[in-house]
Amino acid sequence: MLHGFLDRWSEAGVWVKISWFFGVWLGLWLPIAIPLARRWNWYPGKSLTPQKKLTLVGSLYFLFPVTISGAAAIENLSFSDYGWTWQLDSLKSLAIGVGLGVFGIAILAAVQRIFGWIRWEFKVPSIDALPTVMSPLSVAGILALWVAGTEEFLFRGFVQTQFQSQLSLGAAAAITSAIFAVLHLVWGWRETLPEIPGLWLMGLILTLARVVDDGNLSLAWGLHTGWVWAAIFLESTGAIVPIETAPAWLSGIDGRPLAGVLGLGLLMATGGFLQLIIDT
Repeated sequence: MLHGFLDRWSEAGVWVKISWFFGVWLGLWLPIAIPLARRWNWYPGKSLTPQKKLTLVGSLYFLFPVTISGAAAIENLSFSDYGWTWQLDSLKSLAIGVGLGVFGIAILAAVQRIFGWIRWEFKVPSIDALPTVMSPLSVAGILALWVAGTEEFLFRGFVQTQFQSQLSLGAAAAITSAIFAVLHLVWGWRETLPEIPGLWLMGLILTLARVVDDGNLSLAWGLHTGWVWAAIFLESTGAIVPIETAPAWLSGIDGRPLAGVLGLGLLMATGGFLQLIIDT
C-alpha cells in the first residue's frame, strides 16, 4: 500500500503535491485552531489583535517541522534540497541578510523623517533603562527569526523547489510569490489587500536572495528576518509616529510600508543590489 502511494506521489503534478502538503498541515492544525476561533469568533480573513494572531500563527508554524519532515521523507529528499543547510557560510549569509534588512528599514524611516512624514520618539536610553529597551529588541529578534525562517523554508524552500522542478526559475518564483502574497489575506483581508502587490514583489526579491546565495535559504531568511525584526521593534516601542500630512500612497496605506511607493522602492532597491551581486 505504501509503495503504491509513493509511486502515485512521484507521478503527481506539482499542484497536487503542494495541495496535499497544505492539506495535511492544516489538518494537524485544525484541532488547535477551531477551539481558538470559536472562542474569539474568528474566521479566515477577519483581522485579529497582534496577540491573538501570534497565538494562531505560532501554533500553525509550530507544526511546520513535522509536515516538512514528512514531505522530505516521502520524496526521499534532505532539507538541503530545499535550501536549508547549517554551515558556517550559512550563518554568515544569515547575518548579512539581517543587516541588509535592518539597514533598509532604517533608510526608509530616515527618508520619511527627512521629509517630515514621521516623528521620531525613540530616545537613547540611560544605562539603567537599557534592559527595558533590550527586552523588546530581543523578543522581536527571536520572533522574526522564527517567523521568517518558517516562511522562507515553506515558500522559497518547499514551494519554490516544487514549482521549479517543472517550470523555469522566473515562472516558479512568480507563482510562489503570488501564493505567498494571497495567503496573507487569511489574517485580515481588508488590511492586507493593499499590500498584495508589495508582498508579491517581496517574494520575488527573497527568491532572488536564494539565487544569490547559490540555492541556500540563509540570505533570504536573514533579509526577511531583518525586515520583520525592525518592523516589530518599531511598532512595539512606538518609536515612529506617522504625521497626518504624509501621503498614504507614498508612505503606505494605513501605515503599511508595502502598500506605499516608498516600501516598494525599498524592495526594488534591494532587488537591484542583489542583481548587482549576481552580475558581478
